[in-house]
Amino acid sequence: MAYLYLCRYPAIEALRRFSTSLIRFATAHGKPQLYHETITWAFLFLIRERMARTGSGQSWDEFAASNADLLNWKDNVLKKYYRAETLSSDLARSTFLFPDNY
Repeated sequence: MAYLYLCRYPAIEALRRFSTSLIRFATAHGKPQLYHETITWAFLFLIRERMARTGSGQSWDEFAASNADLLNWKDNVLKKYYRAETLSSDLARSTFLFPDNY
């Protein structure tokens, strides 16, 4: 869904709309605590960067095939940028945190 929002809207508008929709979805399913701002924003920013690097006109299937690291939840790409304790913090859940310095 993030990819579709980024195809349709400028980055900041996509970020706002996607985050709002994700919060609504989690709340509607009785799990508002599952929304995680740092993870949501970081993935959107990574997707946006990858889209910009490849140029427009790439289909979802092409994008997914060339960016499999963004779709692997078990060994997810955010591990390259964030320590586990950062992502598990209440602050990261409620506020976007910039990546940790390694």
